[in-house]
Amino acid sequence: MTESSPARPEAPRPLRILFVVRHFMYLRNYETTLRELTARGHTVVLGYEEAHEKVTADVAALADRLVAELPSLELLALPPRNDLWTQLAYQVRALRNYLRYLTPRLRHAVKCARRAEGFLYPPFRRFGALPQATRERLAVRFSRLLYWAELALPLDRRLLRAVQATRPDLVAVTPLVDHNSMQAEYLKIARRLGVPAVHCVASWDNLTNKGVVPLDPDRMLVWNAFQRDEAVELHGVAPDRVAITGAQLFDPWFERRPSRDRATFCAQVGLDPDRPFILYTCSSVFIARTESVFLKRWLAALRAAEDPRLRSIGVLIRPHPGSAKFAEQWNAPEIRDAENLAVHPRLGGYPVNETARADYFDSLHHAAAVVGINTSAMLEAGILGKRCYTVLDPEIAESQEGMVHFAHLTRDGFLMTAADFEEHLAQLSAGIEQTPEELASIRRFVGDFLRPQGLDRPSTPLAVDALVSAAALQPARLPAWPRLLQPLLLPPALYLLAVGAGRNAKKWDKVSLSGRALRATGRGARWLHSRLVRRPARATSIVAGNALRLARGRLKRLDKRGRRALSRLRSSSRR
Repeated sequence: MTESSPARPEAPRPLRILFVVRHFMYLRNYETTLRELTARGHTVVLGYEEAHEKVTADVAALADRLVAELPSLELLALPPRNDLWTQLAYQVRALRNYLRYLTPRLRHAVKCARRAEGFLYPPFRRFGALPQATRERLAVRFSRLLYWAELALPLDRRLLRAVQATRPDLVAVTPLVDHNSMQAEYLKIARRLGVPAVHCVASWDNLTNKGVVPLDPDRMLVWNAFQRDEAVELHGVAPDRVAITGAQLFDPWFERRPSRDRATFCAQVGLDPDRPFILYTCSSVFIARTESVFLKRWLAALRAAEDPRLRSIGVLIRPHPGSAKFAEQWNAPEIRDAENLAVHPRLGGYPVNETARADYFDSLHHAAAVVGINTSAMLEAGILGKRCYTVLDPEIAESQEGMVHFAHLTRDGFLMTAADFEEHLAQLSAGIEQTPEELASIRRFVGDFLRPQGLDRPSTPLAVDALVSAAALQPARLPAWPRLLQPLLLPPALYLLAVGAGRNAKKWDKVSLSGRALRATGRGARWLHSRLVRRPARATSIVAGNALRLARGRLKRLDKRGRRALSRLRSSSRR
């Protein structure tokens, strides 16, 4: 895309950093980073796109608590884009995100492709029906054209003014690659303002199962060498722009200790304290919306195992934090009435306050083993030295081997996989008593994946160093010539404005081509009438009204002067 950014003179200290998150859920990923930045004397303006009511109460409380505790942290509500070019911008980015799943490297990620397709205007989905060879060839070419269309799209003026008002020395953006995201605007605005831009990769799966990086940041912060390779191979980012810092969000886990002993914890959640327990960590809604279907099959196999220890072992189910709306599935009789089984916390819950963090940590610390489908909880289990297990079941294959990031878990045997339940139960039987060799293997994985700079070296200071030093880079600039393409983009922009279902809408009305044309004509006519008739008429009325009020004021002043002059004449004639 563009060449590496050369260094410019040392950035001033302290810095004003605009740190843009889509919503406050990402504070869990970057709480330690924000604290470290402010502790070093920098001012952080935390820009958010979705308001408090879009997140859970505990996450919103975390945002309020950070602002109260960190005087140099400011909150800034960023306005949504809502102009003539909005729907076209969404579709340019959505189509690029979809096309990446038609390439050889990602074509097996069928589930991700379906999700990306859901954001497309229906006629654009016809790419997926083309022959494979044609699809792959066109995907690369069209993606390149869409990249130039991205550069040609005008900047949103309200966003530009909002960013300018913060006077940033640096703009950091996360997660950037979400579907239906407008965060590409901040990279472009930073380029327009001549401010370095940093992409902070929020999680282990962001570069493989979400969208494409829309244009090169001046620096990208990743966890490890594997993510660096993904940034280069899957997103075309120049290698020298990528900084490996480790996973800063897990730093507290390396220092944390359990808040209660195992017997107390088991009694509190409803398990038999005299028996070991397996922690079943549920995956995200995208990976497994109704995970109870697989879990009931797994539980039946566990209770029918030959090993008597497995038939009576405790099972603690931890629902995913984002699955509260599907909590009713845990009331199934096979789960509700099972012996020595507990669901905690029943409604999930993000570990963003001390109570939730203690519950989560203790559940992992006291577990004999961890089982799941495909979840980042296995990374946290690895930090605590716990062996993780899964079954490569055909019914969930799309959520495991169909996900590129799943291969990270199976790397070097960290996640023990089994072809069927029989093999899985044999692995569990052998793994209840963990050997020193297994623990050393887990530590090697954790070192390579979460702390590549050293197991004893926290990642947060490294991430902050890389972030702050980016302010000394000479930022890339927006090329001027793509703006010449704007007249070509105006017709599709008007059409999508007319037929668009609105911001954040995944599904579009299924109407005929003639119906879409009629709707487009009607909305286009209303838009033109508003711009060419109503607004000019309103402006003319305002101008005429102002002129009339001005004339009336002058007439009143002249009348007052005339009356005063007449009064003076009468007074002098009397004398």
